[in-house]
Amino acid sequence: MSGQDELVDLTVQSLSSSSIGTVGPEPVFGRIYGFIGFGAIDGELFRHLAVSRPAFPLSKLKTVEYLYRYPGVLLDIDRVYRFLDKLKDSLKPFIEKIAFKHAKKHLGDTAGVVFQI
Repeated sequence: MSGQDELVDLTVQSLSSSSIGTVGPEPVFGRIYGFIGFGAIDGELFRHLAVSRPAFPLSKLKTVEYLYRYPGVLLDIDRVYRFLDKLKDSLKPFIEKIAFKHAKKHLGDTAGVVFQI
């Protein structure tokens, strides 16, 4: 057996089911989320919803099920609906400001944004 084969054997033997993880949208969309500046928004709920939505544009209930099944995030659907009400009522201007600031930074004075409910 060659040295490389022994190395492969040792690596395989060291693996266990705890070494297995699910790769979802977080590595890509999570990075974009931070790059835009949405990390300034308090709480993980907005992050979970914003990061999972582009990859899995599902209903709110299906999104909650997806978040539980893959990243293991347990959310109550009523909590999601209450958060969305809060988002619409008080967080929306802050989110719009972050998005516009990011667009203006990359597009310059040609940036124009219209936000619509």
